[in-house]
Amino acid sequence: MSYTNQEQDHLESIFKQKRIIRSKVRQALKSMDPSLRSQEDDIIQSIVLEAPWFKSSQRLCAYISCSALREVDTSKLLSGILHNPSTDGSMLQTAKKLYVPRVEDKNSNMKMFNISRIDDLVANSMNILEPASVDADGNEREDVMLANDPVDLFILPGLAFDRFGKRLGRGGGYYDTFLKNYKELAKERNWRQPLFVALSYSVQIMDEEVIPVTAKDVLVDALVTPSGVIPISAAALERMKL
Repeated sequence: MSYTNQEQDHLESIFKQKRIIRSKVRQALKSMDPSLRSQEDDIIQSIVLEAPWFKSSQRLCAYISCSALREVDTSKLLSGILHNPSTDGSMLQTAKKLYVPRVEDKNSNMKMFNISRIDDLVANSMNILEPASVDADGNEREDVMLANDPVDLFILPGLAFDRFGKRLGRGGGYYDTFLKNYKELAKERNWRQPLFVALSYSVQIMDEEVIPVTAKDVLVDALVTPSGVIPISAAALERMKL
């Protein structure tokens, strides 16, 4: 794709704004009190685990949180999805299928593979947990892009968000590329589009007009914050029925 000089200047301006916001949010996350972070982690995950729209989701894609990146923790969510007993010994009723991300290269290519237990994850070169492409028996894991059934829900990370669905990632373009491809796949197969739900600490919520976007940026349908769920899209308003 070729751009005019004016379009190129506009894109450069957007990229500069994004870099400034990323720097500010990273600093805010770094300065966040550990006890507050832990408290918000627990509240956000509890909100999701108790939500009807989560309980009714059969197939999910979710990120593996990385403490070094100061992402909202997903360990309890993953345990809930994978049917591990909760602290009170109870089990979630509905069987769920989970796909988690694995970065393939440095060109924004990422895949999502099915796992059935936390032990299926191995640390990559960046010390981020990812699924190996084959399971313990040497069988290839199912790639969500080749699955026969649609994903109901994506649980997404990010650096900054606003109440209009804008999401600012870390600059690699992995999630925007993947989500755009999955949306196209769902459309081709005449599937209902999944809900894109991002998890956000309080300090990651920006005011309107702060986060700039390009045509490559994918909007989220809803946010889950310590204050509750913020449904944004028409799909979220309908399916979350808050």
